[in-house]
Amino acid sequence: MTVQLRILGVPSAQLRLESKKVYFKLRRILEFKHWLEYTQAYCHRKEEPPYKLLFDCFALGASLGVLLDLLGSPAPRHLNVDVETFDFIGVSLAEREKFFSSFLYRLQLLEVQGRLPFGEVLRPEDLFGGSTAGFLKVLKTVSRIMDALHASYPGLFSVPDGYQTMRRERVHELMETERVHVSFLKMVVNSTAALSSGSKSYERALEGLVMNITRLRQYHDRVFQKLESFTTTGQLLEQWEQFFGFNDQATRYNIATFYRSLCVNYITLHDYLYEQMDQLEPVLAGHAQILLDVLCHIPSRISDYLLKLQNILALSIPTPPAPLHCPLNAFDSLCTTIFYFEEIFNTVDEISRQLRTVHAAHIIRRRAFHWSNNVDLDDLGNLLLDDNLEIQESGTVYDVFLFEAMLLCCSRGQKSRTTESRNAANEYAPVYPIRPWVFGPALRKTFPLNLEYAIPTRNVKLLRIYRSNGFDLEWSDDRGRSHSLGFVSSYEAQHEQWCSILQLFALSTLHEEESEPESDSLEEQAEVVVSDNVIFSEEECCDGRRRTRPRPWSLIARKGPRSEASSVMRQAVHENETLLSPTLLPTLFDKSLSMNETEPLELETSAPFTFTHSPEICSLDDPELLAIPDLTGHVTKDGRFPEAHGGFADVWKGTWHNASCEVKVAVKVLRCRLGNPEIEKMKKKLEKELRVWTKLDHPNVVALYGTVSDFGPFQSMVCPWLENGTVSQYMERCGDILSITDRLQLLCEVAEGLNYLHSFGIVHGDLTGSNVLIDNKGRACLGDFGLSSLMADFHDGHFSSNFGGAVRWADASFYKLEYEEDQMPRLTTRSDIYSLGSVILEILSGRIPYHYVRSDAQVVIELHKGNKPRRPAPSFVTDAQWALIARCWAEFPEERPNVKQVLHDLQVLHRVSLEFRRHTA
Repeated sequence: MTVQLRILGVPSAQLRLESKKVYFKLRRILEFKHWLEYTQAYCHRKEEPPYKLLFDCFALGASLGVLLDLLGSPAPRHLNVDVETFDFIGVSLAEREKFFSSFLYRLQLLEVQGRLPFGEVLRPEDLFGGSTAGFLKVLKTVSRIMDALHASYPGLFSVPDGYQTMRRERVHELMETERVHVSFLKMVVNSTAALSSGSKSYERALEGLVMNITRLRQYHDRVFQKLESFTTTGQLLEQWEQFFGFNDQATRYNIATFYRSLCVNYITLHDYLYEQMDQLEPVLAGHAQILLDVLCHIPSRISDYLLKLQNILALSIPTPPAPLHCPLNAFDSLCTTIFYFEEIFNTVDEISRQLRTVHAAHIIRRRAFHWSNNVDLDDLGNLLLDDNLEIQESGTVYDVFLFEAMLLCCSRGQKSRTTESRNAANEYAPVYPIRPWVFGPALRKTFPLNLEYAIPTRNVKLLRIYRSNGFDLEWSDDRGRSHSLGFVSSYEAQHEQWCSILQLFALSTLHEEESEPESDSLEEQAEVVVSDNVIFSEEECCDGRRRTRPRPWSLIARKGPRSEASSVMRQAVHENETLLSPTLLPTLFDKSLSMNETEPLELETSAPFTFTHSPEICSLDDPELLAIPDLTGHVTKDGRFPEAHGGFADVWKGTWHNASCEVKVAVKVLRCRLGNPEIEKMKKKLEKELRVWTKLDHPNVVALYGTVSDFGPFQSMVCPWLENGTVSQYMERCGDILSITDRLQLLCEVAEGLNYLHSFGIVHGDLTGSNVLIDNKGRACLGDFGLSSLMADFHDGHFSSNFGGAVRWADASFYKLEYEEDQMPRLTTRSDIYSLGSVILEILSGRIPYHYVRSDAQVVIELHKGNKPRRPAPSFVTDAQWALIARCWAEFPEERPNVKQVLHDLQVLHRVSLEFRRHTA
């Protein structure tokens, strides 16, 4: 049953603004944001404005009850539902009304009890009638509930740890980019003044530009002064509307007019200056070139504002409503400012597209050579993009025009040598993304156009996106016949712009070399939408729900025993198609490098990354040196529950009461199956391995203080408690303030620790971002090395599920080979090098490998295909850094560098970064 919101004409500004405020706040409530995500996945194929998405979500009936659950009014048992099991498609109108009626009844009880202030009187028809006035009443009621929640539940709105520091950095970045924009405007003012003074004809041609740019410079000068005053003194309240002058309706109108005028006249002005370049004196030609280079970027400032203000909003906490005599709170003021900038952005873009479409129709008609009579440019809507793309089938470059209703692919007609030379000289170098007020490469050419493909956008069924800047389109013609065409982009930014626009038309989208979906059901399509780039905050669990209390991590990685990867691997084993061997990590140490037979390696290190070997580690034959300190009775638990859970252990926070002081420690308690006859054997093997760990002494390796026997059936390990947690969490909290030099220093420390382990033949076996800890001095330390392999051997095939969380970092060669039962894969030091490459990628980019793949099960499939993680943008990972990662990921282990070589390369990159920072500071 579909319920629709009826809006007569354009929705009012009040409706759109209130919807945006409510939407931004609901997205910050962890318990509610899943309802928005699932609604968008099931009910919308394309991006919808907030008021439509909120209406569809509220009209489910059950979603609004979540807010009252948080307020302490639980839903009746027969109406208690979960977002993951709710039927978004098949819920009837009667069921919706039942949920909403229960919500209204509970709402009235809260008002009578005084737990919620009285407000709008809601009726079912206010929501299900679909009227604008009724929906506004619903929005006001939801706002009233959130205000009451915030008053009694300060932790309602989630923010990442360290958000205040990150927020100040974002505001400072906004101020610095405003400084750059003001300098651009100053350049345009000076250049237009120089050109105007050179000739009366230029003065008349540039008169409108001079007027608009002069006023824009005055406006942005004031904005910059206010932002600078706020960032330097912090004395001003965050009244964002006043910062940008949006509290005055006339100012908002003037700013939109100035930018709209720039875009409307840009094409004409660009062509005029381009034609006059050869006739100008060198000095004036230089000023004309400045205008050509800078003018197209000036209107982009509106979209820059949107992006940067939204980043600031993501780090802002909504505050309760202020009294009437107080100014608007910062969160609402920021939402309102974003709303006004979106209005300007949409207006400028729409007018620019319409004007470009008119120009484009005239140009295409003039150049049309072989053209189908069935294609009328007047019926195709706005021109969204024009560009040059290579067609895979023929290998030739086509002029491609994407209209709202049709994609036109045109080959170039026969041309003379003179024409070819002239066009080669006037080659247009596009800047991506191509803005709506700018002509793309196809419109800049003068070649005749032969129309070869006319693809109706309404008939596009599938968009396949490949890693190598290519994409395929599948569509059907009017007779129902299927067709396919492959395109190749020349630039990564060009590829991203085309794919982002074409996804709006395609019924489904496949990335890389994914297999086609077996079903086109809405449920499966929705699952794909929800899985895109889900990043959880510090207050969220791995399933996105709010943590009941803070969970600082210490030694163990977070790897659920029943992950989706486990299901895939168990099914593969059942079908005799082994993707991951149950004894993937058979031993703690690589027996090919026995410590009794191998001398410690002399490491080549340079300050500040130096360490010394512990002399005791080389004397493993001395029984007295192998004794493990027994701390039983001296360590007590802090709290009733473990602080963290891993695939094979629980981590408790405890206090070690030693002779001199009390030390906070992490106690790692291994789990086992009751009645297992191998327990005694396992205890002996564990004790042997722990003796070695006790003697390890390195600043980049987590120390083992000792063991206790009163926490579990095995000896439980006592290690330092590291409040900074894992490097993955550290990057999430502090990634925005960590420079590339700081990241490279962390990586050098990781390589130092791994070098120390490898020097004694120790294979880590489980190197991930979750097993790199950050100590109290900010140094990286390796933890959890080798124990996963020990437990895998002990569980004898029942432990493979525990490696689900590490598949994103694991050696891909194990997923591309099939093993016999007597030839199980073995991890070596070269396997650690592959994982080290994945950790390098994570720390440099700030995102885990395969971050664009939601589930571990899908990662296993990618690994089985041999697909490596995608390269981030060059601004995050340079060519030299990516080359090092690629070497670590070499397909054959013998082709990978050893840890000493990786450490040396990282130290070189670190020194280069230090020198660069020293010279640019």
